[in-house]
Amino acid sequence: MTAHDGPAPRTADLLLTGGCLITMDPRRRVLTDGAVAVQDGRIADLGTSQEIRARWTAPETIDCTGQVVLPGLIDAHGHGGHALLKTIGVDTLSWWMRIATRTYFEHVSTGYWYADGRLAALERLKSGVTCGVSVLGSQPRSDQPAFGDAHARAYAGTGIRQVLGVGPSGLPWPREAGHWTDRGTHHRETVDLDRMMAGAEETVAAWHNGADGRIRVSVTPYTMVPSLDPSGPTTPDRATRLTGQDREQSERVRDLAARYGTRIHTDAFGGMVDLAHRLDPHALLGPDVHFQHGFGLSAREVAVLADTGTSVTHGPGVVVGALRGRCPVPELLDAGVTVAVTTDGCAPMSGFDLFTAVRQAQTLTQLQQRDPYLLPPGKLLEMVTVDAARALGWDDEIGSLEEGKAADIIVVDTRRPHLQPLHMPVHALVYKASGQDVSHVVVAGRVLLRAGRPTLVDEAEVVAEAAGEARRVIERGRLDRFITAPVWGTSRQSFSHPVPFEE
Repeated sequence: MTAHDGPAPRTADLLLTGGCLITMDPRRRVLTDGAVAVQDGRIADLGTSQEIRARWTAPETIDCTGQVVLPGLIDAHGHGGHALLKTIGVDTLSWWMRIATRTYFEHVSTGYWYADGRLAALERLKSGVTCGVSVLGSQPRSDQPAFGDAHARAYAGTGIRQVLGVGPSGLPWPREAGHWTDRGTHHRETVDLDRMMAGAEETVAAWHNGADGRIRVSVTPYTMVPSLDPSGPTTPDRATRLTGQDREQSERVRDLAARYGTRIHTDAFGGMVDLAHRLDPHALLGPDVHFQHGFGLSAREVAVLADTGTSVTHGPGVVVGALRGRCPVPELLDAGVTVAVTTDGCAPMSGFDLFTAVRQAQTLTQLQQRDPYLLPPGKLLEMVTVDAARALGWDDEIGSLEEGKAADIIVVDTRRPHLQPLHMPVHALVYKASGQDVSHVVVAGRVLLRAGRPTLVDEAEVVAEAAGEARRVIERGRLDRFITAPVWGTSRQSFSHPVPFEE
């Protein structure tokens, strides 16, 4: 060795070199010619390409020249089941929740949940989402643990991370619930809160920290306060008292989460936060909780969330919800509340594309507040990376590119015409990119998407299986009633008769 020789390069498992590296680290470094070394599922080193090539060799190198490298996107709220119901009921949005819930509580099978999980995970993977929350159904369904097991197995097989949400559904309890076996027989029974909580516990016990730590389970009741309106804010004059069922739900959810060390996720709207904080000793608030929606939150409730360390996830694509109230995103951020942007699932009209979701969040907030400077691009990118990881309590592992963190990395091909010239990479991603621009995805050091093609699953087979299960559930639930023809030549959707539900 001569005096000019340095130490011999170490051997990594994978190198990504030559890309514009957006680290999202505490300094928010952007390296125009950056590289990452991956070893044993973690980020071993990062720096300029010249530095990393001098320090590391690897059996595989992904050339990211002309592309942007950043941490995997995190979707902190979505729904399982939706992937097979895309566009069903989209022309009857006020009925859509009823359509979906009825389907999930009457006409699904274990095979449905497995096929849905595979398709949803594949869609997220191809959109650069390396970790996604999946609440099992529109209202969570936990009375059949086999359903949660099937969904988790599907995500595990695709390779990405999942937070599976299971817990008690909305009122009434008890309720009638049915399911189909994969042999084609239908079973119905009465399901009470005990059954829902027992099923949720079975899923938590089986899957929390499963698949080498890639699958987590959150205890996920449908809403924070089940006796209040589950789809929008409740005015202060009506949000005055808690019922015994409200208190029983929060106490049992808290108990289950504490016994297994899981987090809590739920939906909440204005009125719920103040009521729970004032009157419920087991209120679903705190640093171990994140909730979705937040439409109609008052200034008092914003302060409660800041004081308790509760996180909020915002789904800007929820048209009906946004018409019922505003999620005060700027006020929450200014108060120090962690807020993430989410897709809220992929049905009936949305998708798992977080690049689209952040644009929707910006546009909605700016229009509501009549302020074109709210939610700048850097903040929006934080809200689907580091902030989303913090909302999930997973920021010690994911959400940024830093030495020692899990190697969850995506590459966006910015050589495409709509992303050129690349003057400002963060702005280009937020304003111009889509999930379809993602070329490579790495999760826990494993390449799951290479040049747009999944490596662990057969895309055509996943799609064909999903189509078959969708046909079966449409037949069982007579959902063909909600497959409608386009409306031409008019500015408004109209209906000549009520949507039929009776059998």
